[in-house]
Amino acid sequence: MVSKIEPDRYADTGFAVKDTTPEVNAMLFAAMMRQTPAERLLMGFDMSATARAMVWSTIPAELPEDERRRAFYLRYYGEPLPIPAQTGI
Repeated sequence: MVSKIEPDRYADTGFAVKDTTPEVNAMLFAAMMRQTPAERLLMGFDMSATARAMVWSTIPAELPEDERRRAFYLRYYGEPLPIPAQTGI
């Protein structure tokens, strides 16, 4: 899946925050780079888990499990699940 985020306004920092001044953006980037690679990876895992939890919370719990998973996939990735419907996916 290709990102729909516009290219970085501040390419030298790696951030694409548009409501932040270049100076503050540079401070945020510097703070991020002070973390170890492992800490940054764990932060990414945490953000991914949070995004998944937010998506799951919007899908009705009373749906059958396969329909919930299909709804999750559609909402999370923005396209239908590419495999045919099966029970127990």
